[in-house]
Parts: sequence; structure tokens; C-alpha cells
Amino acid sequence: MILRWYGSIHRYLSVFICSFGILANMVHIVILTRHVMKRSTVNRLLAFIACCDIVKMFTYLIYMIRFMIRSPVADLMAVAVYEEEKVRVFSFPWIVFLFMHIMLSIDLHTTSLYLSVCTAFIRYQAIKQLQSKFMQPQIALKLFIAVAAAVSFFCIPTFLVHKVQTYDVDGTAFYSVTLPRNDASSCRMFMLNLWLTGIVFKAVPCALLVTFTILLLYNLHHNQRKHEKIVSKDAAITRAARSDRTTLLLVLLLFVFIITEMPQGIIAILNGIYPTEVHHFLYTPLGEMLDLLSLINGNACFILYPCISSQYRESFRMMVARLRQAVDSYSPRPTSRASSHKTVKYSAVEYKSHTAVVESNRSSPGSPVEPVDL
Repeated sequence: MILRWYGSIHRYLSVFICSFGILANMVHIVILTRHVMKRSTVNRLLAFIACCDIVKMFTYLIYMIRFMIRSPVADLMAVAVYEEEKVRVFSFPWIVFLFMHIMLSIDLHTTSLYLSVCTAFIRYQAIKQLQSKFMQPQIALKLFIAVAAAVSFFCIPTFLVHKVQTYDVDGTAFYSVTLPRNDASSCRMFMLNLWLTGIVFKAVPCALLVTFTILLLYNLHHNQRKHEKIVSKDAAITRAARSDRTTLLLVLLLFVFIITEMPQGIIAILNGIYPTEVHHFLYTPLGEMLDLLSLINGNACFILYPCISSQYRESFRMMVARLRQAVDSYSPRPTSRASSHKTVKYSAVEYKSHTAVVESNRSSPGSPVEPVDL
């Protein structure tokens, strides 16, 4: 009942989340790439994560609008295939987009997950060793390229397992993306893809992030104890409060990540063990809910990061202030009545002469007096 009710609003909620997420991540990138912010390796990695989330949500937004909300009959004709089963078919340009959407969603989402693991690892290294080579900002681009290349390599089975099939509907060619059915080699590739999705794309990044976050929290607590032994009580209390705030926010980030990604990892692993049952009883009814969790994860960083960094909040305030100044500089200003008069400049001699003329006019009733701005 609840899943059926959510299915009726999922497409509209997804459009809202994607629209907000695209704009929020664009602002996120602008702030993180400011000179004062991009000196941090973590901030540069977060900017790369925001880029991945923008592309992912943009393709999902088009998919929702075109394939789920706007569904022309000409492109969504059902044809009977494989006995009684029916499949939705589309024109060739849209089937190309659909195939790209499937690949980009998996590739970019997994890339952002492993980049999140990299940020947790760098935070751990920063506390453990201040002069770590991972603290150099230039390494962020190398990490991004390495992670993106590795994830793209592991996405090859996903690319091979999806097939574009042609259907003849009343003499017109239509297309659909299908999965292997009876071919033995294709079925083996399909099972390999399920295990890669469950283990490499979901379970491994979840386990790594949990591990590095626990190590990070342990080192924070250990350093706090050491600091209390060598500083005054007031300073220790101040540092403890700051450490508790950081610890709380890190736990919050970990909690959001586990809530949004761990269920997908568990279902993906079960899908590799029981593909037919899990696909029928879990993926089909819960697919839209899992998509919602992924979209929420794509917006979590923009919402939570300002709570972590005062520098981020200051950069955001400066950006808003400059934007407001730019808008004010281009907006038309009302002209006052006094400024509409022509201003005349006089020398000292001319001023005395003109004053005498004005006084004489005032003494004569009915004589018009011209207003003069000095």
C-alpha cells in the first residue's frame, strides 16, 4: 500500500530533488573552487563529487520527464515478445539516451562513492600525519582520474550485459534495452555483473568508509586525550567541544551514507545469490525507493558541509554578498526631482551679479523666478 502510494508521487518528487540538487551542487562547486577553499585536497575531491552528481541527476531528470511523466503513445507502444510478456519500445535517439543514462548513472554514482572513501582516508591521514603527501591539493585530480578509470573498467560487464534490441511495429523500427535470457554466455556475464554491482560497487565502498571513519573518530578521541594532558583545563574544554562537534558531524555523514547505500549493497549481493526471487520481490517494488536514496545521497554533502566548515559558510556569505552587489549595480535607480534640474556653475563675480538679479525679481510682484541650482 505504502509503496504503491509512493510510486504515484516518485516521478514528481524526483524531478524536484534533481532540480534542487543540480542547482545546489552548482553552488557547491562555485564555493569549493574559490581560491581560499581549493587549497584543500578534500574540497577539490568534493567538487569532483558534485560534478558527478550534477551529471547523474541531470540524466535522471530527463529520464523522469521523458520516460515517466511525458509518455507519447508513438514511442511507448507495447509489443508481444517472449510469449505473453510485453516490453516498452522507443525511437532510436531516445534508446541511445536511455542506454547512456543507465551507464552514466552506475559509473558516476560509483565514482562518487569511492571519492567519498578517498575523502575519509585523507581526513584520517591528516590527523595521523600532518605532512602526508595526500594533503597536497594537486593529488585530487590524480585520485579522480584513477578512481574514474578503475570504475569505468569494472563497468564493462554492465555495458556488455545490456543489449539494444530492434522491434518492427507496423513497419516502423522501434528499440528497447533488454537483458540476457537464454544464452548461456550472456547469463554468465549477467551473473558476473550482479556480483560486481553488489560487492565492488556497493559493499566495498561502504566497508571502506565505515573503516576509515571509525579510525578517524578513534584518532580524534586519542589526540584529545593527549592534548588534555599538556594544556590547561579551559583550553582542553574548548578543544573537546570542537572535537565533539566534528565527531558528531562525521557520525552524521556516516549515518547518511549507510542509510542510503548499505540497503542497496545488501540487495545487490542477494540479487547475485537469488537473482529471480530478489528481482521479483525486492527490486521491482523497491526500485524507486532505492533511486530516491541515491538522489538524497547526492544532495547530502551540500546540506551537511556548511555545518562542518565555518570557512565554507563565510565563502557562501561572500558569494551571496557579491551577487547582491552585482544585481544592485545593474538595477535602475530612481531619479530624484532635484537631480532633474540642470546645475549651473558660476564664478564669484557672476554669483554676486546673479544674486542681485534674483533679489530684484523677488521684490517685483508677479515677476517669474527661475529655479537655479548652485
